[in-house]
Amino acid sequence: MKNNQSYKFVLFDDGRAPRAQSENAVLLYPFRNMSAHAFSFPFSGISRVKDALMIQFRPLLGEGSGGVSLIPFFVKSERKLSNGCVFTLFGGETEKIEESGRYGGYTVWPAPLAAAAEVGGNGAVIWSDGGFITTVWLDDWAPAYYKTASALDSDVRTEEGQVLAYIASRGRDARNVFVADAKNLSDIDIQRMGQATIAGCPAYGQLDLSNRGANLLERREKLVASLTMAGRAATASAAVILLLTLGVWLHHASVLEASRASSGAAYAAAFGETSQGSPLSSAMAKLRDTGGAEADVSFNGVMRGISSVWEKLNASDDISIEILRYGADNTDLTGKAKSNESIQRLRSLLEDEGFVPARDNIQQIPGGYLRFNLTISRGDR
Repeated sequence: MKNNQSYKFVLFDDGRAPRAQSENAVLLYPFRNMSAHAFSFPFSGISRVKDALMIQFRPLLGEGSGGVSLIPFFVKSERKLSNGCVFTLFGGETEKIEESGRYGGYTVWPAPLAAAAEVGGNGAVIWSDGGFITTVWLDDWAPAYYKTASALDSDVRTEEGQVLAYIASRGRDARNVFVADAKNLSDIDIQRMGQATIAGCPAYGQLDLSNRGANLLERREKLVASLTMAGRAATASAAVILLLTLGVWLHHASVLEASRASSGAAYAAAFGETSQGSPLSSAMAKLRDTGGAEADVSFNGVMRGISSVWEKLNASDDISIEILRYGADNTDLTGKAKSNESIQRLRSLLEDEGFVPARDNIQQIPGGYLRFNLTISRGDR
């Protein structure tokens, strides 16, 4: 969506919403089966972020991960930094929107986020709608808490107390609290709040939890994956061609003449320069510089190795990774485990994938778990 245009905000209603007249039509839907979790990574890109999120959430979701949609929302995205939140959707609510037949072409927002500007992007929004109370905590415009409760089991004051207690437990202070009852909001109120939110944080112009928006993310991810695979294939082909070329020239030199002068001539013909030492040693150094013999320490390579380890763990509840910090030289893993045996098994599987794990420390934490830190690096292949 383009942020320099006007938007049409519509509250979800099975019987009265018109069909979208433009791409700037936004449906405010009261998601019931959803949660939001903030993230911040020292890298960007949908594919990389989703890989990191899957590593983080797969141990929590277990066998149910196939029925949960993870949709990242980027509040900030730079070359070496991205932060925002990931929405986890359960129960196929987006399908219910499409089944109504009236919302084709709409971009879909969680209804409370239309009021994000009412707290300046930092604070709690409590939204009452249709017998339910939805509470959202916004931290620098990124949703970090999303909870829905039945009005039969709770009330606005109770939900406000719970979200403020949660914010305090995170070491933060939410002085701004906005309470809204959807049935008391006019169309003018909805338009004013929505436009103010877009103006306050233009990144909301990219927010879309509809199936169309999720599919767009998937298509982008597949395109990135395809380009990555093509790049790897091209690199491998170049390495093979370089090896063949080097072999031909060295063999040619050995057949024609075994003298050093002939070897020097072959090296000069292959690389367009004169060797300052042994021609064979110089040629091998050239080959090593191409990266063909080095271990893959790229982000995708490390993520691929860690994902393979997690597949072998079979989504075990005995161990989980809470924080992953990627670096070109070392990657730090912080998590918790039920026993030292689980940590040792993780170390063993990492070694099988070509990693060299170094254990920093293990600490006992409440609940009978062990907190562990591992620093892993790639060994030479």
